[in-house]
Amino acid sequence: MLYQSSGTIPFEIRDFPEWHRGREIYAVWVLRCDENKAIYEKLKAARKHLNGYLTEHYHRQPHITLFVCGFPVKEHKYNDDFTRAQFEAQLQALRKADIQPFEVEVGGMNSFASAPFLEVNDPESGIQRLRKVISRGAFEFRTAPYVPHLTIGLYSDVFPGKKVLAHMAAFSSEPVRLMAEQVTFATYKAEEFAGKLCYEYEFYLKSRQDQ
Repeated sequence: MLYQSSGTIPFEIRDFPEWHRGREIYAVWVLRCDENKAIYEKLKAARKHLNGYLTEHYHRQPHITLFVCGFPVKEHKYNDDFTRAQFEAQLQALRKADIQPFEVEVGGMNSFASAPFLEVNDPESGIQRLRKVISRGAFEFRTAPYVPHLTIGLYSDVFPGKKVLAHMAAFSSEPVRLMAEQVTFATYKAEEFAGKLCYEYEFYLKSRQDQ
């Protein structure tokens, strides 16, 4: 988190070969937010508030990352590889779990060292339940503890952490609610680290009246 760092980490426009090792696609499970007008307006206001701090090279659609899968491959070689069998196991776990639609709340502004974000509150523990179920099908390789969030963008330069946090504290916006009725398996091109998501598969949560 930014409060643990002396300053922000700027986005680097490069290929990151040490990360992808020649693999082309990266996969994640997300909650889509791109069709929620209230969240879109809140995100637009947040980006305007942070004008001068953000790079122009972030093109990802609004979303809440649920679970990081890794690089889809035919055979497992590295600890961040992800096979078709693991994907099928995740789907099977989701079908068996029968998780109901739930509501989350998108609130105030906060930041990682590399990216500012809108905080996501999970009062019904829906995100927590989904992560637990999806993890039955595959191990999640991550380098930091999971924090539900909605990324605003990426930093364009090194800025003093205290200055950025003080500026964020002046951001005023009412919390926005999102009804999660589906989870989406999405991918993006590894060579486009901040590129658009491609929605590969939609898994719809069943409400009790559908049963």
